[in-house]
Amino acid sequence: MTSLTRFVLRHKRLVTVFWLLVTIIAASTASAAVDSLSQDTRVPGEGAETSQAILQAYGNGGQVPPLVPVVSLPEGMTVDSPEVREELGALFSRIQAAAPNARIASYSSTADRAFVSEDGRTTFGLVFVPRGEGFIESTETVAVREVLAGATVGGAPVHLSGYAELEAGGGEPEGGGALVETLIAAGGALVVLAWVFGSFLALVPLVVAGIAILSSLLVIWGVTTIASVSFIVQFIVPLIGLGVAIDYALLIVTRWREEREGGLDNDAAVQRSMETAGSAVVFSGITVGVSLVSLVVLPVPFLRSIGYAGLLIPLISVLVATTLLPVLLSTVGPRLDRPRLRRGNQESRTWGRWAELVVRRRWVAVGVSLVMLAALVIPALSLTVGDPVADSLATGGEAREGLIALEQSGIGPGALLPFEILARASDPAAVTSAVVNVEGVRAAVSPEGDAWRRGDTSLIVAFPEADGNSESGRETLGRVKAITGDLPGTVRVGGLAAQNADFIDASYGNFPLLIGLVAL
Repeated sequence: MTSLTRFVLRHKRLVTVFWLLVTIIAASTASAAVDSLSQDTRVPGEGAETSQAILQAYGNGGQVPPLVPVVSLPEGMTVDSPEVREELGALFSRIQAAAPNARIASYSSTADRAFVSEDGRTTFGLVFVPRGEGFIESTETVAVREVLAGATVGGAPVHLSGYAELEAGGGEPEGGGALVETLIAAGGALVVLAWVFGSFLALVPLVVAGIAILSSLLVIWGVTTIASVSFIVQFIVPLIGLGVAIDYALLIVTRWREEREGGLDNDAAVQRSMETAGSAVVFSGITVGVSLVSLVVLPVPFLRSIGYAGLLIPLISVLVATTLLPVLLSTVGPRLDRPRLRRGNQESRTWGRWAELVVRRRWVAVGVSLVMLAALVIPALSLTVGDPVADSLATGGEAREGLIALEQSGIGPGALLPFEILARASDPAAVTSAVVNVEGVRAAVSPEGDAWRRGDTSLIVAFPEADGNSESGRETLGRVKAITGDLPGTVRVGGLAAQNADFIDASYGNFPLLIGLVAL
């Protein structure tokens, strides 16, 4: 570190020009780097493969959960009431007209009581819409939402629910993207840094973080030419970059101020801060990078991409902090250290007394720490991993009203994440009969029509009693897979719940290997 810092301080102009060129190139190509990222969210496993096959063959469903219109009729009315039956038929006809590529099933189209509660007053439908591009929902999703806005059946409002609708809070997805979120986070960090430094030095860690983030995206753009890198990296790089780059710069700048307060001239203070805090930064960055790159052992593409990004961003942050930051401190550092509302050698009496107490009563401190850690570990041992259940996604809104109606009617949340069964060269009626008798399955349907039959394939939908993402729902999924595996032809289970189960198996099944690599 001593030699590196001396070299950097002897060649300040060269280092500055290098990072200036890198930053300009990275900023001008950031959009292209993001566009080169893969939208592939597949995970290994039968459920994920079947979901992909459904989406490719039918143009909808599989990886995309259905929209679920729900209506609870007033007292004295049921789905068998003539006016209700007529209005339901008209409603779903309008939905089909607005979303011609959607695959739709309801009581009005199938006359199957699987879509109706026992008392006949609550009914729902499934609307499998095509997948949108990236984070943008499909135009047919928007069209369905417009059709259902203000719609009523039998005088009762129709609530548009569904897993995706609950995730969005019952409305249209919002968000400003990675750039806006990064700027918001940077603004919050600036407030904290201004309080810590009490001078314009608060800007320096943000400059280091900005250059590190842009440079990492530039390198990742190069990685995309030889490997597939997931779009999730555009969020991971700013997230980790802001954290580690600001942290590393904060350590070095703080030590530099302390050395100057101790009487060293500016360049000597830079040299000393790099030999101490700079060495800690290098060790920290390498540790973070090595730990996160262990994610590449997981058989999930987007998690591997996090491993690539997790290796690059801390290492590049270290590179910026150990080369450009010394130049900044040597040149403009003293001028930025104003108005000096806080001095560099300030000590905290509270933390000082705390440290003295811990050192004086070290074994007591160890014992208390172990008790606290044990209290935190105990609930972790009973942790149930998986995607959120529908009931935890939204606390209000139209989608939540639809979920409540399903739960109160006895239909249950399983209607939001049904199991989509793809049968090839097999009788769909026989598959439906076998599945409906599985423990935990409330109902199963095999609608007629071209939307549910393609070539020698057919689709069957099974509704679990429990949420498909819950532990009970995954147990039901396992039983359905077991029974379908023995049926004639090729019968496989897909849908988002099945894909989520595969993801859990792929990621947490390799968890011991991951932890072992991090520890090693």
